[in-house]
Amino acid sequence: MPVSPQYGRIIKFDEAVSHLKQKIQIPTESYKDLLGHIHARAFTVAGATKTQLLDDLYKSVVASIEQGETITSFRKRFDEVVAKHGWSYNGKRGWRTQVIYQNNKNTARAAGRWQQQERIKHRRPYLLYLTAGDQRVRKEHQKWHYILLPLDHKFWDSHYPPNGWMCRCKVVSLSDADIERMGITVTPDHVVEPLLKPFKVADPETGEELEKLPGIDLGWNYNPGKAWLGADKSTGEMLGRLDKNLREVATPIFNEIINQGESYFKKQLATAAAKQALSKIDSGTVFVLGHMQSDVFEKVIAKSPKTKSTLIVIEHHAMMSAINVLGYEKATELINIVQAGTYVSFNTSVVKLELNGVIITVQIDGDFNRVVAIQKI
Repeated sequence: MPVSPQYGRIIKFDEAVSHLKQKIQIPTESYKDLLGHIHARAFTVAGATKTQLLDDLYKSVVASIEQGETITSFRKRFDEVVAKHGWSYNGKRGWRTQVIYQNNKNTARAAGRWQQQERIKHRRPYLLYLTAGDQRVRKEHQKWHYILLPLDHKFWDSHYPPNGWMCRCKVVSLSDADIERMGITVTPDHVVEPLLKPFKVADPETGEELEKLPGIDLGWNYNPGKAWLGADKSTGEMLGRLDKNLREVATPIFNEIINQGESYFKKQLATAAAKQALSKIDSGTVFVLGHMQSDVFEKVIAKSPKTKSTLIVIEHHAMMSAINVLGYEKATELINIVQAGTYVSFNTSVVKLELNGVIITVQIDGDFNRVVAIQKI
């Protein structure tokens, strides 16, 4: 009999908290106001249309998850917010608090877990789908139990859990040795392909035709970890399309949102420095540094009109290079260099930015732009 990986209870971890803290608060009337990938960047509570009310709900969720509290503790925070604002919400207290707390906790942890799995995929390149294994599991999700696929398979773009309201499914990463020990094999394409075919459903309230995947609740067909970068990519492309004057106003706002995760970036930089000292190789992930200033972007598109995005990211190997060239303390300033650096030059497909005696070279690509070189001057 195959050895089953532990389902278990997941404790708080830094990536999940970082994901939640960087969300943008967006007031909405209905959960259908925001569907899919935008939830990777948005914190929203249906019916919470007042800014201060939403802000207090957000702070309560973050504090509860950051401190590893139970839902009982969160409900006390929730009651205080409701009393403070006199909010008349839909649904019973138990159900409403469960939805707010559990869904935000699950998606934050899923995004954090994806970052971790990406970081070790050179050692553990496969993902295994697991349900909670009890009578409450949806019938459709039961069919996905023990689906085993490479981490880069398109299945995980839409089926990385949670896959609906109160979904308790999870994914674990496995190595070749794990698979051999468990006696399992990669799921064949003829099993996976039917799961990826969308169908149309009509909104019962508006009659609007919406697209849905089998077994996935409406609006949940996205990977919280991948969509996180996807949302930043969409923002970079949106800023790229704006009029120059609007871009000058909007860019600092979105950079400030990114800056809220600066402490997490510094922690990852410290981890990279430690691994470098131990001669450990890590494939790592992509980290968002910010959006180039509007005047810099104007100079880039003047020479390369097809440039689409203002977003600049850095990959693990470039982080290691930054540490080598600048030292750890100076390398922590990369976010500031990207966001405030002045234009030096543009040649073919790379732009150079300078700040405080450091020049970074940025490769201009289609979806976003990458730091490829760092030098002192």
